[in-house]
Amino acid sequence: MEQPIIIRHRAGLVVRLIDTATGREIRQAGIRFERNGETLVPAQRADGKQVFLNFPAEECALAVKADGFIRQEVQVTAEQLAGRPPVVELHLVPDEIYAMRWHCGTVEGVQPDIERIDAVRLSDAACLAQSFDEKRRILTLFNPHHLMLDRTYYAVVNPDVCRYEPIEILEQCGEQKFRLAESLQQPFGNYFPVARRILGAVLDNGRYVLRVPEDASDRRWLVRWRSGGKDHFQTVDFALPDTVKLRSPPEERTENDVEA
Repeated sequence: MEQPIIIRHRAGLVVRLIDTATGREIRQAGIRFERNGETLVPAQRADGKQVFLNFPAEECALAVKADGFIRQEVQVTAEQLAGRPPVVELHLVPDEIYAMRWHCGTVEGVQPDIERIDAVRLSDAACLAQSFDEKRRILTLFNPHHLMLDRTYYAVVNPDVCRYEPIEILEQCGEQKFRLAESLQQPFGNYFPVARRILGAVLDNGRYVLRVPEDASDRRWLVRWRSGGKDHFQTVDFALPDTVKLRSPPEERTENDVEA
């Protein structure tokens, strides 16, 4: 009897797509991917994740377009591709047609030299930073409700000054221990929440679009954007429309700018 032939493929890249308006993973057929301008066709797993077999290990630009979402492009790094398995999380921002059909909070406009924009929900405080092992880059959490931290992008939020330090989780090392991509740069207290971070899109000519879930009674979000090499923060309350557009950084404001 002949021995069966076993063919093995290496998962060169696994892509998790997040709908920023719902916070849920996107499970949609016909999503289009490009690597450095070349069209790629992934296999879709039952959980919705997109798997690229034998994906080249070199850094690249990965673009994705899904129906109902703004086209997004990110740089995939060598460190991400070295993961086991290599996983990249992409946040897709709904386009205007989708946003009209689904209730979500929108922050959009034009900000010169804007590089990126993201946000955390200010009421997301059920999980707290407890300690950090600098050498191993392991963050230990106080998580009494055993919430799952199964995404990549989070933030350690300083509630005293309404600022946060963005973090990326590489892997879970224990029940409440998580290895980070980089060491923490700011000190933190044991009452600082660790909140899920939602990423927006920066388009041509300084235009930005951020859409976040509107599924809680507390509608306040802390928005961070980077412009001119600096991070800027602003509290946005979707119950107060005057706060929803980003203000100019203090050092760049003119006498026509109004403090919200």
